[in-house]
Amino acid sequence: MKDFWVLKVLDVFGFFYRAMGIDYEVMRKILKLKLLMDQRRVPSVLVNSKRKDQENTFNSALIIYALMGLTFVFIMLPPFPLFFKMNLIFGMLIFMVTMTMVSEFSSLLLDTKDRGILLSKPIAAQTVNAAKITHILINLLTITFVMAGPSLIVGLLKYGWLFFGIYFFELLLLSGLILFLTSVLYFIMLLFFDGDKLKDIINYFQIILSLVLTVGYQFTGRIFQLVGHNMVVSFKWWMYLLPSAWFAAPFSLILENKVEYNYLYLSVIGILGPILVLIIYFGVIIKYFEKNLYKLDNVTSKKRRTTEKRAIIYKKIISPIVRNNHENIFCRFSQNMISSERSIRLRLYPSLAMATFMPIIIMANFLLIGITSVNSVLTNMSQGAYYLWLYLAVFMLSVTPFTLTSSENYKGAWIYKALPIELPGVILMGTLKGFILRYLIPVFLLESILFAVPYGARLIPHLILIFSNLLLLIILLFKLSPKELPFSKKFQAGENKRLELVFASLAFCGMSAVVHYALRDFGVGLLIYVIIVLSVTAVLWKTSARISWKDVY
Repeated sequence: MKDFWVLKVLDVFGFFYRAMGIDYEVMRKILKLKLLMDQRRVPSVLVNSKRKDQENTFNSALIIYALMGLTFVFIMLPPFPLFFKMNLIFGMLIFMVTMTMVSEFSSLLLDTKDRGILLSKPIAAQTVNAAKITHILINLLTITFVMAGPSLIVGLLKYGWLFFGIYFFELLLLSGLILFLTSVLYFIMLLFFDGDKLKDIINYFQIILSLVLTVGYQFTGRIFQLVGHNMVVSFKWWMYLLPSAWFAAPFSLILENKVEYNYLYLSVIGILGPILVLIIYFGVIIKYFEKNLYKLDNVTSKKRRTTEKRAIIYKKIISPIVRNNHENIFCRFSQNMISSERSIRLRLYPSLAMATFMPIIIMANFLLIGITSVNSVLTNMSQGAYYLWLYLAVFMLSVTPFTLTSSENYKGAWIYKALPIELPGVILMGTLKGFILRYLIPVFLLESILFAVPYGARLIPHLILIFSNLLLLIILLFKLSPKELPFSKKFQAGENKRLELVFASLAFCGMSAVVHYALRDFGVGLLIYVIIVLSVTAVLWKTSARISWKDVY
């Protein structure tokens, strides 16, 4: 069996595990298996024999993380103070890594299956817990250093080895802090909730966390003021609550010789804070965290009754809209699957929340510059074409249906071929329609209401066009993508999205926004454009169900 280089590095710290009473040799074997499983392609019950893609999806995702990290290089180049540049970099890094941790690796943090298997053997629970946390830390450190890698190299070339050493050490502390904060927040929820209620709370928490991180990230650049041609740091009390400021302070203190008490205090917090919380985490929290984790396996009969009542209501609503019997069945089936599976919601809900509020947050950043009154903001907004920011939501919403190919119950996918269905297109189209009706339409309606406040009724034609473009984009991506049956694949942490479809969606939204902007004041042209988009969309939706079994993976 392949021996990973990271395990050889870990061997150097074997004494640390042994000192805590952990059987390091056993932990190493468990960890080796976990890392091996990370490198295997997502299994699929109905995978097409012609598909020979055996690439490591996690490693493929690292390429994307590295490209995202190139953004930090452009921040490193201008001649601004290091505290400014590193504050921005650490703020973005905390945001990106934490969002990845929450959206992709919650399944690792909240997993209880391996304990059920391993604890039946003569293996101590402490050893199993250590393997689990080390596995998460390896993934977390990998993502962190890949994202920060380009700026780490540029910083070495520009500022020397001292900068490299400080940055490298603080990336380690940053990873530990992110792990601690994520685990503690989940631990608090585990104390007060159990079973399905806890699973729902975790979903809501992820949505709130996504929004808090997004909004909080906007404050990173607001701690600076431009005075003339100089960048001046404006220290406020709340800066001591920003981890990005903790980690940025040592660069000014050491490399720029700015020996001020604010930089000194922030540097001390940035070093001692993560170390202390990690000691607390491994010494106290982890034992109770794993103990309470079994609450996730409790299922209540009340939850089942609620689900049954909702299913009856959905059937009454959907039947007049989706008239094809087979599509109607799979329309409701997809809604039930999403409602009942925590793993799907863990990935889907944060994405929907980001799609809902990200356009508003980004637009607000532009509108709030130099404006203090809410009325002034609304007036300024109503005079421009700021509703075109909804195309950002269209882009983010258009790729969410691809979440529906994976499921915890993927082994039951054999039932598709056992059903008396000649064309599997009805399965795919029914699932897609169910997802749009249950999730995408409510999200778009909420955004439409928020944007309609300053514009009023005159925004309605523009909203119709934007929603029509959303439906057109979804069906175009459906035609371009491999035809995979819904809920037929196993989840894999760190699995990357189909990049070609993401770029296609981005290009479509950009071109649609440009055309929309050009026709915004030309009423007849806008009406013609709406009719064309609706006609093309209707034809594509009508013909997309003609898919044979040989076309399905």
